Amino acid sequence: MKGQTMAGKAFGRACSLIAAGIAAVALTSPAAAATTGTYQFGYENGFEGWTAKTDETAGAPDCDGRHGSSVLHSADKPHNGTKSLDFKLRSPHDCGLAYVDRKVDAGTTAPVRVTLSFWLWSPDYDGGTGGTFKVLAHAGTGCVIDPHWDDVNGGWADFVELGSAGHAEGPGWYNYRLQAAVTPDANGQICVSQGIKLSSTTGEDFKHYYFDDTRVTVG
Repeated sequence: MKGQTMAGKAFGRACSLIAAGIAAVALTSPAAAATTGTYQFGYENGFEGWTAKTDETAGAPDCDGRHGSSVLHSADKPHNGTKSLDFKLRSPHDCGLAYVDRKVDAGTTAPVRVTLSFWLWSPDYDGGTGGTFKVLAHAGTGCVIDPHWDDVNGGWADFVELGSAGHAEGPGWYNYRLQAAVTPDANGQICVSQGIKLSSTTGEDFKHYYFDDTRVTVG
C-alpha cells in the first residue's frame, strides 16, 4: 500500500476542494444522464496516457524568465502502489505553470458531468516558501494547447484554481476535486488536466510535488 506509514495522516488531512460556481451542475440531457464511465490512474505503468507540459513547452512562454520546471515519472513518493508523478518545480521569477493533461472517452457528444479527483503530496506549509503555489485543474472539450496568463482575472486562462498547495498541517497528501459540465468533441472525447501554478518565489532550488491516484468520472 503506497504511503502506508502516512495513511492515517493523509486521510485526516484530506481536503476535497471543489471549484465554486461549476460544482454539481445539473444536466437535463437524457444522453448525459445515461452515460457513465470511470477512469483511474495510479501511474504504475508510466504516465498512462497523460502528457506533461509547462507554459514553456506548450505554446509561447508567458513569464519574464525561464523556470525550467518539469514533470517526471517517479518512485520517490507514491500515495498508493509504487509510482507517482513528480512535479519538479521552481519559481525564480514568481511565474510559471506545470501540468499534465489527457483525453478520455465520454461515450457521447451530448453534455456530460465530469468529476476529476486526485491526490497531491505537498512539502509546503500555508504561507511558507512555495506555500502560495495554487493547485489547478481543467475539464473541457479540448486540451489547453497554449496556456496564457489572464491579466484581467489574474490566473492562467482555462484553468480553475482549486486551492493552495500549502496547508496549515504542513507536508502531506491532500485530495483535490473539480466538477464541471463539459460538451465532448465530435469524437465523443473530453480533456482533463491537473497541475500547479507557480506563484511564489523559490529561488533557484527545485521543490518536488507528487500527484497520484487520479480518478475521472464521466456521467
